[in-house]
Amino acid sequence: MAGFKFYIFFAMAMTICSHQHQHQHSASTHHRRRLQRDSRAKDTVQQQCDAVKDYFKSIDITSNGVYNEKGAICGGNCCNNATEQELRQKASGKFEQLLHHHTSSLRGILDETAKQFQSHVLELAQQSENKTLTVFSKVYIRMVPLSRMMIRQLYTEIMNHLVYTSNYTNSNGQSKGLTSNIQSSLEDALHKFFVQLFPVAYHQAVHLSKDNYGEMHEDYINCLKRNFDELQPFGDIPKEIQSNLLQSVHMANVFMSALLQSAEVLSEADALYGQQLTDTCKMHLLKMHYCPNCNGIQQQQAAGQSHGQPKVCYSYCMNVMRGCSAQYAGLLDSPWSSVVEALENLVSNHIRSDNGIMNTIKQLDTKLSEAIMRAMENGPELEKKVKKTCGTPNLLPSLTSAEKETRSQMHQLPSIKWASPLETGIAHFLTTIDKSKEIYANIVYNFCDEDYTQSDDHMCWTGDRVGDYTQLLMTPGTDTQRYNPEVPWETQTQVSKLNELVDKLIKIRKSIGAAAPAFNYMQLHDIQSDMGHEGSGGGGVISDDDDEYGGNVQGSGDGSGDGTTPYIKESSDIVPTGTNDTQSRENNENSSSNSPTATAMCLLLTLVTILYSSCS
Repeated sequence: MAGFKFYIFFAMAMTICSHQHQHQHSASTHHRRRLQRDSRAKDTVQQQCDAVKDYFKSIDITSNGVYNEKGAICGGNCCNNATEQELRQKASGKFEQLLHHHTSSLRGILDETAKQFQSHVLELAQQSENKTLTVFSKVYIRMVPLSRMMIRQLYTEIMNHLVYTSNYTNSNGQSKGLTSNIQSSLEDALHKFFVQLFPVAYHQAVHLSKDNYGEMHEDYINCLKRNFDELQPFGDIPKEIQSNLLQSVHMANVFMSALLQSAEVLSEADALYGQQLTDTCKMHLLKMHYCPNCNGIQQQQAAGQSHGQPKVCYSYCMNVMRGCSAQYAGLLDSPWSSVVEALENLVSNHIRSDNGIMNTIKQLDTKLSEAIMRAMENGPELEKKVKKTCGTPNLLPSLTSAEKETRSQMHQLPSIKWASPLETGIAHFLTTIDKSKEIYANIVYNFCDEDYTQSDDHMCWTGDRVGDYTQLLMTPGTDTQRYNPEVPWETQTQVSKLNELVDKLIKIRKSIGAAAPAFNYMQLHDIQSDMGHEGSGGGGVISDDDDEYGGNVQGSGDGSGDGTTPYIKESSDIVPTGTNDTQSRENNENSSSNSPTATAMCLLLTLVTILYSSCS
């Protein structure tokens, strides 16, 4: 019996030893396998970080490969906090660069159009002067010695008024438009020209065929000049020329002023892009642009993606870009669009019209000749009026030497051909400016295109991982950006400066509207009303004063505005198309925006999404 007990004890001891041995073996195996997995994981991380190391080097970011310290934003082994900070600045710079590229391109078009237009009309004016001198030298030979200087003075005055920078800007380079003093100076120059031309033309009309043709006494000449307005030797032609020239020069300067001032607004807005970026915006720009690199994600390299990164989800990209650009896009979009419409009207209906500056200048030499012909046709009747007012002149000996000099110069004048039309440049300008109407609202599309984003939001970069983006895609507008799941609306310190730019755009629009009849006060008021309903968060409240439309733009920022009810849509409602059809997507975004039920449901979905995010 004792032996049996001993056997049982021995068997139990052996079993325990066996179990302990198996346990030790299992633990050793598990530890060994864990070390192998860790080693393989480290090797994988090392390979991934080495793969993005060259890319970081290409954008001037120093990378040590694998970091023990993971960055706080991206949470990847390939970037530490210092690297993320560099990449954050790089991402913000990329965003600014995108905006700068499009606004600077448009700014260049405006500046270049103003320069080309001014150069062209000045060239036409010079050619018109030469044509006028040629006509006088061939048709009114005896008038040339006395009329040459007054013709040159007239055209010099006209050309001075067509040089925008010399007459329409003050000492600080700020535009002051076509003032009444400047307009009256051109009017005075035209009146002075015809007053001085009257004695010369009268002498040509009355005494040319007489044997005793000579020069009139100075007192008689002064009498003719004093009674010019009463005698009206040229009929209504001076008033016609004056009216057309003043109006066309005015339109030309309004056009150049609007171009240069609009370019200035674009430049000033350009300088604000970096200043108005919030920390939330900068964080998401970092996550969207570089967090895949920090996590060493390279899985779609075979598909031809740049740097082997997965595509960014379209809705995520749009939410980030709209959120980052909401501040200035919401304020500048509507007034900029109204300026573009006004410019298009000004060019199409005034600058290029029959009474526009280019045609007016080209017809000026003919009109001046018609004025003299009118005096010659009415010679006998005009002579009766003049004798009744000034008496009969005692003619002095003729200046035969001057006449001979004029005849010799007549043969030296070259034939004049008009400069090539500016139609190509104007047409290019109209095409470009028309495309820029919604530049601020649509600038995000220039980045979130099909080459960079995944249109169906499936298996793409969501900002945190590769997967499906399920957040809501926000429609344009400052009101809806309050509910942006990535970059929600935040009141900015630069609103006052943006409001100044809005005010400038409204004043540009007003100056064009005052000059171009097709744009009247009611249309401008409608634009301001539309902007006033932009929503309190967008600062779209515009007040009129007695002198200027839209003197100030202020945003309450309290979310209690009576603007458009925000409407949002789920990105899961987007039908995959295989391409980034932004127009179709925008139509889908706006399809159910007018339904109160839809609005309530969208707000409920937003709340559910927020609660779900906080729980996860």
